[in-house]
Amino acid sequence: MQTRKLYYEDSHLKTFRAQVLSCQPEKDYFVVTLDATAFYPEGGGQAGDTGVLGGVRVLDTHERGETVAHYCAAPLEPGQTVEGTIDWEARFRRMQQHSGEHIVSGIIHRRWGYHNTGFHMNLSNIVIDFDGVIPAEALAEIEAEANRAVVSNIPLHIYTPGPEELAALTYRTKRALPWPVRIVEIPGYDVCACCGTHVSATGEIGLIKLFSAVPFRGGTRMEMACGAPALTLMNQVFDQNRQVSRLLSAQITQTGQAVEKL
Repeated sequence: MQTRKLYYEDSHLKTFRAQVLSCQPEKDYFVVTLDATAFYPEGGGQAGDTGVLGGVRVLDTHERGETVAHYCAAPLEPGQTVEGTIDWEARFRRMQQHSGEHIVSGIIHRRWGYHNTGFHMNLSNIVIDFDGVIPAEALAEIEAEANRAVVSNIPLHIYTPGPEELAALTYRTKRALPWPVRIVEIPGYDVCACCGTHVSATGEIGLIKLFSAVPFRGGTRMEMACGAPALTLMNQVFDQNRQVSRLLSAQITQTGQAVEKL
């Protein structure tokens, strides 16, 4: 039986009720399937959700065919109705990160025609590989444009076009995809095939910060962060610079010159 994917119907859904279809022991956990779930399974560079299901801890979530497998710390009785609660802070951080990455990748694709060939996202940062060289001096321009998209609070358009509409649609993808294809559009910035969860509008991203772009396998490896993770990293950087500023008796905006003088 196919699992109803509530995370696509409402990416902001935190709690839900569903019926347990099966529960099987596997390794040191129990694989539980439901008739519906808000737990996003690992895919597209985005980690699977964790949380609580029927009072039992969900350790990870993966897709298995047409069903979503919840890796639980204890068994659940098939046939019973349970309440599920996802770890919302972690999910929302991933949504901020994923949506911000789409904006940045869309800008780079429009400016240079480069494709995103590798993507790894965790709760603190994102690493993206592009198949072309991005000038280091262009980072500030890309970042500024990306943050203009954030403050514009653009609603995302997420949909599955029909076969004919898809054939006529220009969108970012790593490879040719058979219909149906889920499209995530940020109007004016990006149109991309994507299976992940996203914010409703760009204002929810909060902040996009690019940290580095270095040569990698003939292209570029970029490190960035969005939303709460970006703010956390920037606060850590600020605190370190404040300590250096105090130790060198220098203005906080002049620590580089003070270290060079030292």
